Amino acid sequence: MMLKNGFSLVSGIVLLTLMTGCASLVETQAIEQFAKAIENDDLKMLKHHSTMKFSKVALRDPSSLDDLKILKIPTGETTVVEIKDVSENHKKVVVEVGKNKKKLLYDLKKVTKTGEWVVDDLYINQKQKNLNVMKSVTEQMDLLLTVREFVDAWDTGNRDDILATTDGNFKETLEQLHPSFLAKLSKKVAGESRKSKKQKPDAQLDKDIAIVTLPRRSGQMIISMKLKEGKWKATDVAVESKADGKHVNSAHKQAKMLLTISNFLDAYNQNDKKELKKYTASQFYRGSLDFGDLTIAPLPQTFDAAADYELNIEGNLANFVTHIQGKMVNLSVIKIESDEIDVPEKYLVEEVTLFQDQGNQQITLTSLFSSRAIAQLFSEALSNRDLTILDFSSTPDFSTRVWKKIEPKLVSQLPVQELTKPGFSILNIKFNGSVTKVSARQGNLPVTYILREHLGKLLVDDVFVDLKGRPASVKETLELMVQVQNYAYSMHEQNIRHLQRHSSRDFNELVWRQVDQVPQTSFAIPELLISELTSLERNDNEGYARIQLGTDRRGATVILKKQYDQYVIDDIMVHSDKVASKYVSAKKELRLAMAASPGTLKQSTVQAAFTISNEVEEENPAAPVIEPAAFELPQQEP
Repeated sequence: MMLKNGFSLVSGIVLLTLMTGCASLVETQAIEQFAKAIENDDLKMLKHHSTMKFSKVALRDPSSLDDLKILKIPTGETTVVEIKDVSENHKKVVVEVGKNKKKLLYDLKKVTKTGEWVVDDLYINQKQKNLNVMKSVTEQMDLLLTVREFVDAWDTGNRDDILATTDGNFKETLEQLHPSFLAKLSKKVAGESRKSKKQKPDAQLDKDIAIVTLPRRSGQMIISMKLKEGKWKATDVAVESKADGKHVNSAHKQAKMLLTISNFLDAYNQNDKKELKKYTASQFYRGSLDFGDLTIAPLPQTFDAAADYELNIEGNLANFVTHIQGKMVNLSVIKIESDEIDVPEKYLVEEVTLFQDQGNQQITLTSLFSSRAIAQLFSEALSNRDLTILDFSSTPDFSTRVWKKIEPKLVSQLPVQELTKPGFSILNIKFNGSVTKVSARQGNLPVTYILREHLGKLLVDDVFVDLKGRPASVKETLELMVQVQNYAYSMHEQNIRHLQRHSSRDFNELVWRQVDQVPQTSFAIPELLISELTSLERNDNEGYARIQLGTDRRGATVILKKQYDQYVIDDIMVHSDKVASKYVSAKKELRLAMAASPGTLKQSTVQAAFTISNEVEEENPAAPVIEPAAFELPQQEP
């Protein structure tokens, strides 16, 4: 009985050993057949010894064997270390392969029809950041094949294939991008990739995110990928190139810039300012496009712009340069970042520059539209005598020398009648750096507006007009005329301090420093000083100016001299047919009035010596009260 029981025990041990060996043999055989197929580059046999899931994902492309070699799956003598039955048809097997006894974990599954065990997946033990990580070959193969498909799609430029390899915001941007821009972008991204099957991508995986580096002829491509619903999709791609101008820091960002440019050009050419505003920086829109006539400066259509362009990016700024029929157009794009984390950055066009005359002349749309608008605005303000608008639309120099000095009550007396005739039209605009010349016609009179850039704005610095007996510069003419008219107003208002400030030393010594009020003469000097301008001679080199007002019978000639870098009035020659010489010096008349009316002198004042020439004196020196009509009723201010 004991013998029988002993035999039974031995038989059980032998049978268990045989069964274990048999089980180990089955797994070993399945694994060795799979490894042999890899060694022999036998894709058909490899598919036979793997599940349908593994074949569809990891072996879906004829180039799959090349990518399997990249993973360096170890082959050689295989020893089963551990077997774990997950279910009746599923086993996990740990094996050691080769002399180095590299550990692999195989997922084996039984084929229901044949009962054969095949590979469903395998995991390679890899070191990553001092940690041993088991990486799925299916996931790695799917990633590598997706990279290959990505490169092929971008290389051929097929829109549907490109979109199929991308996901998220990257895909949304590409879907909206004009096909011409997408085709050009795809060539820039993948145009220099190596065609060799030996290219070895370097993939860094972290859960559902991967960064894949792929060699290029002159650098490398870096693809950011994300695993979504079991599929790897690109969320961005960058190109590092040794060649200048071939870098693509982010295809997604470039696509967003190109989308902004495409939308901008479409809205511009459709003259849709409401839509145009969405893609334009606020300062550019408000200061140019909002009031500009877009038809006078046509821009290329999106299709034409995409045919030949360069996109140069530096920090938050980019320049899109396109060539159309020998002409160059540059769209400057700026990146606007939000303070809110969830709000992505956006790109807006902040200026457009047109290059003409083989690039020798450049015109910005801001200059083009604002120059027309500011010239029109200035002309209207001059016609309306609107000091506020004239000051607003002029350079600081023009404003300081003219508009800020004029007495508002006298603005209607400005000698600008020729510049305010009906009918203003712009004929031509020439740009030269910060200076813009606007040739126009006011009625039948040709005029030229000189505009200068100041703090980013074009402002009127002068107006040139060809009028007999006057300087071409309206600014120089008005500067002196404002001086004369203000002088007349000061005489009427008894403003001795102002008269002293704008008179020569000789005039002050002989008259103004000796009186408390303006001596009354027989001539209405203030009224004569606001007579119509006849001629104006100005010699800045010699430092003098002569202004003739009114007629020879009734008018005045004002003599100005330069003193301390400003023109001051040295004398006023009154035109009169009551004296033999036809001219009377205002200094002389005022001196005579001071002598005839001692009460006008300051207390304890000693009169300065004054030599009287041979001129005939007026018989009746008594002067009437001065009440010129121009000063009685204040002029309406703008």
